[in-house]
Amino acid sequence: MKLELSDFAGKPCNSRLAYEFVPSKSAELELSEVAKALHANGVFVEIETPALIMLKIGGKDVSLFRSGKIIVKSTNEQAVARAIAQKLISKMG
Repeated sequence: MKLELSDFAGKPCNSRLAYEFVPSKSAELELSEVAKALHANGVFVEIETPALIMLKIGGKDVSLFRSGKIIVKSTNEQAVARAIAQKLISKMG
């Protein structure tokens, strides 16, 4: 499944300093395949489980969930978070 950032609704996270992007249509990602693509594209994956990938991209910690939800941590600035999310999506294959 090919994702585009325009497929997501973005908003600051309520519970912590982070920005989250939720897919507007349901997506079930095969995270093992996504992790392979990220590795191949030079992305540092810290943790990989069937439900979640935690990675570092653009100097930020990012969580990617099987549902397609992306959380960019340590920022609540939309422009910064969108740039990171876009970079992640482009490296997912």
